[in-house]
Amino acid sequence: MKTQKSIRYIDQLALFKLRGMTGINLSIHNKNAKEVSHLIKQLKTISTLGYYNLKNYALPYYDSESSSYQNIHFDDLVARFYRDKHLKQAVLHAIEDIETTLNTKISNVLGRKYGPYGYLDFRIWCQRNSKNKFLHNKFMDKYAIQKEQLNFLGKIPAKVRKSASYDMRKFAFESDRVNPPIWLLMNELTLGESIHLYKLMSKNNRDQISAYFGCKTDELVSWLDNINLIRNICCHNGLLADFRLKTKAKVPVEFKTRNIDEGILLRTREGNYTNALAFQLCIIVKLMSKINNKYIFKDIKSAVYKLLDDTTTPQHYGFRNKQMIRKLFDLATEDKVDSLIEY
Repeated sequence: MKTQKSIRYIDQLALFKLRGMTGINLSIHNKNAKEVSHLIKQLKTISTLGYYNLKNYALPYYDSESSSYQNIHFDDLVARFYRDKHLKQAVLHAIEDIETTLNTKISNVLGRKYGPYGYLDFRIWCQRNSKNKFLHNKFMDKYAIQKEQLNFLGKIPAKVRKSASYDMRKFAFESDRVNPPIWLLMNELTLGESIHLYKLMSKNNRDQISAYFGCKTDELVSWLDNINLIRNICCHNGLLADFRLKTKAKVPVEFKTRNIDEGILLRTREGNYTNALAFQLCIIVKLMSKINNKYIFKDIKSAVYKLLDDTTTPQHYGFRNKQMIRKLFDLATEDKVDSLIEY
């Protein structure tokens, strides 16, 4: 087995240079102060961002046949890292709105139908005595429901104790109850936990929430799972710009086309839709159009444009062409029906 050795930062820079990356000059002999300062800056960059992190961002420029990088300057690679960071910040801003809305709608449905503490009895609001296709076809008999209930309720005390919410702290201090009302609890859940609750719901309960978003339940589950994945990438320093979905998500009807040479999303000759960045963004645009059709996508759009170059073209990110980037975000303002509010 080959032994892995730690190498110095200057040797890591040398690896990039040996593999064809431009803009790296490791010699300081007869160099002026500006050139020496630039090398020191590059060494500091690789010491903070990390060689393998930067290597991931360089993959689109790597030619496997020649085992070398093509058309990429080290400083441009670093700029790409920060442009992806700006994209993640902008995307996360929209996802937080989607997460907040989902929590509000779940608490509204469960609280209105079963009262503030009805959620504690999973039997009355969960899918029962049938296979739940959203939970790997698990048969939801009384034992499965009881297990889900015990698992969920066991997490609540810690969430109450750790909460920074004024209302939750007030509840913990003033109430004799261990478990808070549903509308207080939902804001303490992770997005993954909220999605799991949604999957557990009865068909009627799920349908009420998906109707708010103007879609079918299987579509909403598909999109929420995708958004949770994107959120984790944004929060844990992942690479969003080049991310490709491994599992196929539902294509929003607004982005479906009859012909492969039409529409916003790039498609293969077989008619399959892209699984690249454009697809992730179309899901966000679809859901945000129902939550707030006046939402300003300026930061996301700007971040996408700044990522473009001769190698990472609009097609690399899943757009049919550059004009489709603008068209994607224009679609968000077309839906004028406020379906989220019951009067």
